[in-house]
Amino acid sequence: MQKVGVIFILFTSNNVIYSLTDLKGSVLLWTSTGTQRTKGLKKSMPLTIYTSMLAIAKKSYELGFLKVHLKIKGFNKNKKSIVKALNHSSLTALSLQDLTSFPHNGCRVAKCRRI
Repeated sequence: MQKVGVIFILFTSNNVIYSLTDLKGSVLLWTSTGTQRTKGLKKSMPLTIYTSMLAIAKKSYELGFLKVHLKIKGFNKNKKSIVKALNHSSLTALSLQDLTSFPHNGCRVAKCRRI
């Protein structure tokens, strides 16, 4: 029987964080674009996102995971490079889910001060 895992990808404003969990939710390994020795704005470039996704795919394949579910959260214009990297790796994606949440109307604005 093949092992199935879940890869969570979190796009922050300065970094991209990848974590591999099993189906119960316990984290088995994690990496980020900052741990791939990139600094500053280079962390959100497509090439660094691609190489760090290949790195976590290789590590998860060594752990015995052949099929994964992808769950992506956050805003970034380079999300396509994750799918490209997964196609070039030895893993197969069972599902792709976008968990990005955005406010419908936001918090209530503070009352204006009357003088």
